[in-house]
Amino acid sequence: MALFQIAETDGLGIPSLTCNEFKVPLAFLRNCGTWEGVARRISPTGALMDEHLVRVTIEINGSQYVQTNTVRIDTPREVTAHYYGDFREGTLVFPLTDEVYTLGGEKATGFSGIAWAITDDLIVYRGSRTLQGCKTFYNELIALTTLNHRVRTTQLFEDGVYKLVTMIEETKSTIPTQ
Repeated sequence: MALFQIAETDGLGIPSLTCNEFKVPLAFLRNCGTWEGVARRISPTGALMDEHLVRVTIEINGSQYVQTNTVRIDTPREVTAHYYGDFREGTLVFPLTDEVYTLGGEKATGFSGIAWAITDDLIVYRGSRTLQGCKTFYNELIALTTLNHRVRTTQLFEDGVYKLVTMIEETKSTIPTQ
């Protein structure tokens, strides 16, 4: 499978960023649809902590963004959560909410986040939440390798201390009709 070719805007190798009429970057539009894969949480020592089936459905309507995450698919601990955001000058903003669940199925509070397209196939996301009285921050890199395959890597910090990394490889199972 071929990787996307990144167009350059000048001889310095600075990639272009394509947006639609609502100032939604192409990288986000290419992520629309339903993605399925396996999330693997890895400890700071490199040990596999656990793995879970995940499903993520992303929809964009104008400048409005809706993401539905399902974790631990087809198990008694399956959890589904919806995240609502909107694009502001090309940046995806998730306003403060208490409707968020961890990969472990625990309910968190005080969630908010922001995401930027770096290129037409790469997104950087920064989020925070509170879980059991502990403030957590996470940084995620979302890389589209083809239109139907992506890889996400997330670093998790609790009270400023690095706790784990989550690696998720996903395949698009449905493509939105537009």
